Amino acid sequence: MEIGVIGQSKILFLKEVKTEWRNRYAINGIMVQLVASVFISYLCFANIKPMTWNALFWVIVLFSSVNAIARSFIQERSGSLLYLHTLVNPLAVLFSKMLLNVLVALMVSVIGFVVFMFFLGTPEWQLLPYFSLIALFSVGLGCLFTAVSAIASKTRSGSILMPMLSFPLIIPLLLVGLNSASHIVVGQEENLFRSIGVMALIIAMIVILSTLLFRFLWQD
Repeated sequence: MEIGVIGQSKILFLKEVKTEWRNRYAINGIMVQLVASVFISYLCFANIKPMTWNALFWVIVLFSSVNAIARSFIQERSGSLLYLHTLVNPLAVLFSKMLLNVLVALMVSVIGFVVFMFFLGTPEWQLLPYFSLIALFSVGLGCLFTAVSAIASKTRSGSILMPMLSFPLIIPLLLVGLNSASHIVVGQEENLFRSIGVMALIIAMIVILSTLLFRFLWQD
């Protein structure tokens, strides 16, 4: 019985999880970098202001997430991808890596949020709408950087090309999320649902475009 795209994605996702668990030193290194960045911020700021807390959190989570998920396709050997080419639907490969990277980005955000509150104090604004923006931004990061990693892996200098392609593309999602988060910090949540809708629309566009383009990348 032939397995559909969803079934293949599930199998490949479990394979990716096992691979990451065997190579968990990479994730552990990202977490050490995250905690170290927050601790340095704690040493630099005796009494941190809310807007500074917000800005530091977004910057540290962004770069920590990038380091965690940027190696998605780049670390794959060409022989491994060629083997998958003969077995599964290309979309199953894309979706499995997207799901894994979204989970990794969410994990970085959650751990970063907890570490921030431990070292720099609990913020005084509404945490649920604030973290909903962070979670949605993490989903966008996981989807976008998976697609960019697939493009960069087709070149000889994928690790160099990756940040050059990804950061300009992440700017719209970052601006919407950061602007809405800043409004939450100052107690203005009127445009929260509109910002969430815009971010969801951007993520949907990323997934659709990635799905359309990945078939052509997969054939090369």
